[in-house]
Amino acid sequence: METTVSMITLRAGPFGTYLISAADGRDILVQTDWDFPGLARTFGWDMQEVQGHALDEDGMTLEYDNNCEHRGTDGTVKCIDCGLSASTFIAAAQEWLDDNIGAEAEDPGYFRED
Repeated sequence: METTVSMITLRAGPFGTYLISAADGRDILVQTDWDFPGLARTFGWDMQEVQGHALDEDGMTLEYDNNCEHRGTDGTVKCIDCGLSASTFIAAAQEWLDDNIGAEAEDPGYFRED
């Protein structure tokens, strides 16, 4: 059985949301910011690009590894290695998505037909 690679496109949606578009005209709306890191990774974002000063609950700068690989997070929880917060990853992913509208990628399964 021959497998066809389907491509998807990142599009801007209404009110700060995003659309994942298939070539056949189908769209999936992504509106929850918790989904932004995963969506951005689908289109090529590298979480290792996110380095910065993490703050603790008192607003004090935490020590962190400036070359952290963020292996302990998918971007929706605090990095256990460097302390960067989920909100830092989500904001970075959103900025990346905004800057990459029109990006294309292989569909990892958003439009899978069983």
